[in-house]
Amino acid sequence: MNFKVLLAGAIAIVFSFSPGFGQITNSPKVEEQSVPYVKIRRVELTDQQTIIHFQFVEKKAVQVQPRNLPFPINPRQKQQFQQPNAGAIWLDPETRLYKPGEIDVKFKFIKADNIPTSGSKEIMPGDTVNFVAYFERLDPGIEVFDFYEGRSTGGSQSWNFYGIHIKNPPKKDAKAPQATAKVDKPIKKPVQPAPATKPKIAEEPKPVEEPSEAEKPIEAEKSESALDKLKAGGLGKVAVGETISLPNVYFETSKVDLLPESYEELNTLVDLMKESENIKIRVEGHTDNVGDFDKNLELSRKRAESVRSYLIEKGIAADRIEAKGYGGTRPLAKGTSEVERSKNRRVEFVVTQM
Repeated sequence: MNFKVLLAGAIAIVFSFSPGFGQITNSPKVEEQSVPYVKIRRVELTDQQTIIHFQFVEKKAVQVQPRNLPFPINPRQKQQFQQPNAGAIWLDPETRLYKPGEIDVKFKFIKADNIPTSGSKEIMPGDTVNFVAYFERLDPGIEVFDFYEGRSTGGSQSWNFYGIHIKNPPKKDAKAPQATAKVDKPIKKPVQPAPATKPKIAEEPKPVEEPSEAEKPIEAEKSESALDKLKAGGLGKVAVGETISLPNVYFETSKVDLLPESYEELNTLVDLMKESENIKIRVEGHTDNVGDFDKNLELSRKRAESVRSYLIEKGIAADRIEAKGYGGTRPLAKGTSEVERSKNRRVEFVVTQM
């Protein structure tokens, strides 16, 4: 083989692993998705963009054999027994990427290949469509993100993916140069400019919506809490990463203010944290998926922060508690009834350090 060809191949391999050429994650892990027939095949990070490769597979036509017909079916007549019929696909240009639990960290849609964002593309039973969506570059260090297209309305099904795991390590800090000689006078270090922030793209104001069920507290009788079971042994029995539900924490309707009915449950958590002084936790707020996505994220975050503030007021060190809101992206129940949705409106905490 030609030496130059070998050299070119070796250089290509070396540079393919270089951080400057971006990161590629094939078949990334996805924690939750709204439909099973759209898959994320690859996520590619360049210097400027987040590129997501998808594959859409339409259901194949199902042969339905009619029963008890007194005559054989003509092959041409079989088409009327094929299901489903032709459909259509498109991608909403308002789709965006989020850092889970942080409403202010989102990345805008730029363009798409092989799928329309204005109008729709007809698909036939059994069709496979590979398409690509381009977004603003995820900040280095965001290794889990959500892809949110919107709520499913009017018979259309939105494509939402929650908890997409990718390779996107944080940038390494440059090492400070080592001193090579002793000097008598101190060296003044140049003032480092403040890091540039991502410019915010102004959005058109959205109409004010009525409060959704996602903003209402769960109105139910006092439930047996996992905290009650921990009273005897303390939080020391809980493993790092374990989630504990707080079913008796309530808020005022459409607000973030704790109701007095919550105090008993939270006081129990305070006592347990005082007994286990090394434990740190993350308070997590959740809503159902009814209503505006951004609004629900913000509400869940502020409610988690209200719980955190209460614990701090009761004497727990602030650095032992963080707060996150996940809106409706981490549902416990998949149903659409009020009973099912109420299960998703909840407050939990996760042990992050023992």
